[in-house]
Amino acid sequence: MDESNIEKKSNNSQQQIAGAIIIAGIIIAGAILLKGTTNDMTVANVPISKLVGLNVKSFNTCLASGKFKDKIQADIDDGIKAGVSGTPSSFILKDGKVIPFISENGESSNNINGAQSFDLIMQNIADILKDGRNPVTVQIKPVTSDDHIIGSLDAKIIIIEYSDLDCPFCKVFHNTMHQVIEKNGKDVAWVYRHYPIPQLHPNAFKKAEETECAWEQKGNDAFWKYTDKLFEFTSK
Repeated sequence: MDESNIEKKSNNSQQQIAGAIIIAGIIIAGAILLKGTTNDMTVANVPISKLVGLNVKSFNTCLASGKFKDKIQADIDDGIKAGVSGTPSSFILKDGKVIPFISENGESSNNINGAQSFDLIMQNIADILKDGRNPVTVQIKPVTSDDHIIGSLDAKIIIIEYSDLDCPFCKVFHNTMHQVIEKNGKDVAWVYRHYPIPQLHPNAFKKAEETECAWEQKGNDAFWKYTDKLFEFTSK
């Protein structure tokens, strides 16, 4: 093989390598751009606090103060006492007492463990309303007007959820619970309590603080709007 052919092959190889590098660069750059867009948690760079109608300056002042850290930690401590070890973990209350949850295979547990299906939750609710299932002993903080609640404190059934705002299974269950309330809101109320797990989701505690700062400004309504918006950006 003469030198000219060798040189041509060498040039072709170099061009192919350069082309591959350029293509890879374009792919990486596109991925970074997409990642940034997906993770912004804003619409056209508008903060969530503004999207839900809050005063952004006051919201940021609240968040910087850390004033709700103890409140969130209190929820975590209460969850631990109730036996929460992961999220979502929820408890069904009737007449202020915890009622066991029956799984698809007929097993009974003190709590709704994980993101159980809408149909199974609705079946449990119907059975509890019908047969008055015997309560179990669980050390859980009573529901009061200080809780974040959708529905009435006097509802026949109250579901207390311990949740992490960066947990994908919590996102699924959050949407399920909205369906439950929409379907059976006269009989069921839903209480949200914080249970961020920093070992898995380093930003979850700060997000919990954000929801409390929303609550401080505009009450329970703003808390739920902010929470809903955060879950929109939680990965599945």
